[in-house]
Amino acid sequence: MKVGKFFTRFLICAFWILLICFALYFPSWKIFPYEEKSINVFTWGDTLHPSVLKQFEDETGIKVNLSYYASNEELLVKMKATRGKGYDLVMPSGYNVELMIQDKLLKPLDHSKLNFWSNMNPILLNTEFDRGNRYSIPFGWEVYGLGVDERYFKGSFQPSWRAIYDPNFITYKIAVSNHAGEAVSHASFYLYGTAQKELTEEQFQQIRSLLLLQRDWVEAYSDFRADYFIATGNCPVGLSTSTYIKRIRPLFPSINFVVPEEGTFITIENLCIPAASTKKEYVYKFLNYVYSKQAMMTAYENYYLFPATLESIQALDLEEYEKKLLMDLTNNPKKIQFFKNIYPVQRMTDLWVEVKSF
Repeated sequence: MKVGKFFTRFLICAFWILLICFALYFPSWKIFPYEEKSINVFTWGDTLHPSVLKQFEDETGIKVNLSYYASNEELLVKMKATRGKGYDLVMPSGYNVELMIQDKLLKPLDHSKLNFWSNMNPILLNTEFDRGNRYSIPFGWEVYGLGVDERYFKGSFQPSWRAIYDPNFITYKIAVSNHAGEAVSHASFYLYGTAQKELTEEQFQQIRSLLLLQRDWVEAYSDFRADYFIATGNCPVGLSTSTYIKRIRPLFPSINFVVPEEGTFITIENLCIPAASTKKEYVYKFLNYVYSKQAMMTAYENYYLFPATLESIQALDLEEYEKKLLMDLTNNPKKIQFFKNIYPVQRMTDLWVEVKSF
């Protein structure tokens, strides 16, 4: 009799133990095919607006988990370290797309699943860093140019790269990029009319001499604060982007954004699918949503990156200087340069250390 009671209690205890274990661990057991309705997006800050993400989640039930990086270099390091596992979408700049393709970190796109593809701006497609856009979709783009305080020049400023390189032209302090690769590319374009060809050693040394000379009139090397140095009167000219100058113009209307007459650079932020992503269906739903007209307009109205689709950019209420800028670049695509790796990265980094060591 005692043996029977003991056995009954044992069965009851075992049942409850099994039931608790089942409740705790069943979600992680792969007994049945199961895929969480979510995607993980690794991106810049100030690109995907929260209101758009919330609307997407409400309409589809797919959760969007965002994580951020501060530079293309950080993105590349993390992608190499993880081989892209844990990410379903990333947003690299153009030259970084090329490096990720070389390292086999990206998945080829299925263009037939992109319902917005015929509406893409053609000047952003088929670039050298990804011919045929097999791996990348342009999302937003900005233009490099000169932020100019018109109060200083009183309407006499000549929009040219000479304004930051020519000692016979410059009588003021300037702010320029704090990125070695960009600095070398800008100098290459000024000296040789292109930043798309690999440099010879002789050309690199000429660029070195130019950048060492330039530092005599550089007030600041800054990736994100050239607009600040112009607005505060520290320097009347700064090499900056259309997004940063756009942000300060409401408070400082005397600051204008001009594109050098020789041409300039545009940088494209692209959405790419890591090779390790397995959430194909959810990713393409998300892509088609964020490339809708309203979503793209929302991104511009909050962050000022020009949208990549024609429909959305044509619907924006742009300032006159922006309309002129876009028309000029559209009609003269040969004026457009894209950043690419034109010299070994370590050599450029060493040069940048030398330039800033004074």
